[in-house]
Amino acid sequence: METWDIVGQDVVLVGAGAVGLVSAMVLAEAGMRVTLLEKGRVGQEASWAGGGILSPLFPWRYPPELLRLSGYSMDLYPQLAAELQRHTGIDPEWEPSGLIILDDGAQPIPADALSWGAAWGHRWVLEGEVAARERQPGLRTSAPALWCPEVAQIRNPRLLAALVARCRQLGVLIREGVAVEGFAQRKGRLIGVETTQGSLAAGRVIVTAGAWTGRLLGHTGIPMAIEPVRGQMLLLQGQPGALQHILMRNTHYMVPRRDGLILVGSTSEAVGFDKGVTAGARAALLAFAQEVFPPCRSYPLLRHWAGLRPGSHASVPYIGAIAGWEGLYVAAGHFRYGLTNAPATAQLLTHALVGQPAAIDPSPYWPGPERKKLDLSDPG
Repeated sequence: METWDIVGQDVVLVGAGAVGLVSAMVLAEAGMRVTLLEKGRVGQEASWAGGGILSPLFPWRYPPELLRLSGYSMDLYPQLAAELQRHTGIDPEWEPSGLIILDDGAQPIPADALSWGAAWGHRWVLEGEVAARERQPGLRTSAPALWCPEVAQIRNPRLLAALVARCRQLGVLIREGVAVEGFAQRKGRLIGVETTQGSLAAGRVIVTAGAWTGRLLGHTGIPMAIEPVRGQMLLLQGQPGALQHILMRNTHYMVPRRDGLILVGSTSEAVGFDKGVTAGARAALLAFAQEVFPPCRSYPLLRHWAGLRPGSHASVPYIGAIAGWEGLYVAAGHFRYGLTNAPATAQLLTHALVGQPAAIDPSPYWPGPERKKLDLSDPG
């Protein structure tokens, strides 16, 4: 196979979703020369398909490892969005919309939610149905609601466009349509990757391939408990300002954009790599939206799509070096929270590769046999 060597590159990333793009940007800003390989088109998988909520959903159901990573990452977003807009002119529309969690018989708000939130530094408020309807005109609820003011959103397609532009400004080489098919090593040291476009010599490679990571790393003989989980989404054309906050009940949510578009999600389906959409999911998501926010009954349905999340145990991702393959790293398995945790993930990778101090303990995210068995039940 013909060899195409990228001379002088310090690191190659495999997979150009939010995690790969933010990591490429941060590593390039740290002075590294970076190549980003993407088997399809940049930023067109789970990072594009999601709703852009920057927080764990029902966070009290998750382990501290995820909460610490997410809290750190959420704190990084305002500056990240501002810097991207300053450098590229593209506004990612970071918006502190706040989140209203509606109590549901099947998924009730815990009695200790306020004390739990306070312990994590959240300024949550438990509101009665009247106060909740006053906060969000048009809301229909007959139960209490939890107001979470710290929850923000990002307009993920605009974020991805800004990240691509910034990466190119920094000299990151982005190659689309290049699929990695295997890894090569000599005496336990990574020496390169095999791709559909030939062999690439590489001393350090980071796999940021989302739901495809487990399949890709199968070539190394190292088990990586990451599986695809399909999530279906709808897009409605609403009125600007009508829905002011993110709404959530049970596993469904609504996310308002500045221009009046409303995203409605989501499902959680273990169907392999099938990105097809179903009439049943469309009906269920529409019914939810029209029930909790009746103005949606007059809003046109513009689009219905699906993405594949990288499912992992308790949504705690794998971030770090892979034992037995010196020079090979992974950053994947974020499940619903790849967008949320991309900035923190990039910082942990920078710590691993160049020794930059880490703001949180990186050890809970290291890949290895001690990681718990994959559980695709969806706590959010």
